[in-house]
Amino acid sequence: MDLYDQGVTTVWIRRPTAPPVPETAAPTFSVDRPAQGLKAGIRTDAAWRSWRLIAADWEARLRADGVADVATVETHGQVGATGKADRSHIDDLAGAVDFAIVGLGTCGSCTSFAIADAVTIERAERPVLAVVTDEFATHGHNMARHLGHADLRVLVLPYPLETRPRDELLQIAADAYPEALALLGVEKA
Repeated sequence: MDLYDQGVTTVWIRRPTAPPVPETAAPTFSVDRPAQGLKAGIRTDAAWRSWRLIAADWEARLRADGVADVATVETHGQVGATGKADRSHIDDLAGAVDFAIVGLGTCGSCTSFAIADAVTIERAERPVLAVVTDEFATHGHNMARHLGHADLRVLVLPYPLETRPRDELLQIAADAYPEALALLGVEKA
């Protein structure tokens, strides 16, 4: 004997998922002036040689554009004592700069923490740009939305970066730098 023999003709299946989170977008901030005299921050990640090279190139370009100083923070871990220390350094960076660039999202966990660190800086009411690769752009945008910062500025670089030669990475840095400044709202002098 099965259900149909008992006269049951309809089975109702409830959707086993939660309703979507309402779209929230925390305030974003923009530089809205030339970079001269401002203090910039760059967050790098010890895991990615490619991002350290691009960030170093951008640091030199920022200095050439008249930025007064560039503070850098290199993260080394997401959890444990190292992760806790890294998050503390991000808090310090947020309070010390006029704007910041945070990268690199090129794997699942590093994208999550790059976005979380960018949100920390944005919560300090500083213009910030998160940098991710195209393979992890959707994850980065979803993470920002989940953290209530759906309008977080995100710059997308090609994937993979880590396997590319130095000259190609420097060309990617040169090509993306103007877009990074535009997303931050840095005006031409």
